[in-house]
Amino acid sequence: MQQQEKDASRRIAQHLLAKEIVSLAHGASSAMNAEKAHKEAFSDGTHTFSLSALRKSLDDMSTKDISSNQSIKSVPNNQTLDILTYKKSLVTKSGVQITSAISTEGAKSTQGDANIVTLPDTLLQMGSFPRVLYAAGLVASASEGHRLIKSKGAYVVLPNSGSVENPNGLAWEQIPTSVSETDPNHYLIDWEALVIRSGKFKIQIVRIVQEQRFEAEGLSFPGWEEFKAKRVKDNDAVL
Repeated sequence: MQQQEKDASRRIAQHLLAKEIVSLAHGASSAMNAEKAHKEAFSDGTHTFSLSALRKSLDDMSTKDISSNQSIKSVPNNQTLDILTYKKSLVTKSGVQITSAISTEGAKSTQGDANIVTLPDTLLQMGSFPRVLYAAGLVASASEGHRLIKSKGAYVVLPNSGSVENPNGLAWEQIPTSVSETDPNHYLIDWEALVIRSGKFKIQIVRIVQEQRFEAEGLSFPGWEEFKAKRVKDNDAVL
């Protein structure tokens, strides 16, 4: 507890508790795998995000999609990923199932991979970060997303920001308050994903696909119809 109190963001007590619970339920080997997964994602608290964990999540999602030959559905509004939910997902990927009595706001079960929202590439435009936060379920509206950014409460993982010592530990960066001059495309990781955060704990992985594929899979997100309608209106105005 002394180590925990020195830096609560490292979640030392949570790692130890998870390891001991898994060890009791599934044995020492499974507990070691679970502990490794936890530490990989959260050993640096909210300072870094694990690139390898992100890639594994995306790979698992793609593999599941191919093997089941079914479309991957986007999560409904407000089904965001908090740290506890993300930790649980990493344990699941390490081969261990953990059930928890802890309930966290916004963390709800979904079909497929509950930790990834799929959005179309056309949503990523100069100045569109507030709309992306809304579409990902981190805020209740695009205007709220704009206020969150202006108050310096919105974050995005910075690609290629790992250190020599820890190349997989990507840094979090505040989404620039100069909203209209910021392009979300500059933050794409492996040209495929954004990782965004509201405050200290609400995290959302966002997979980006071409709009044609997004439509073919029958996906949607909060504000999608309004976004398309505005685009048609803008195009008509230009013509």
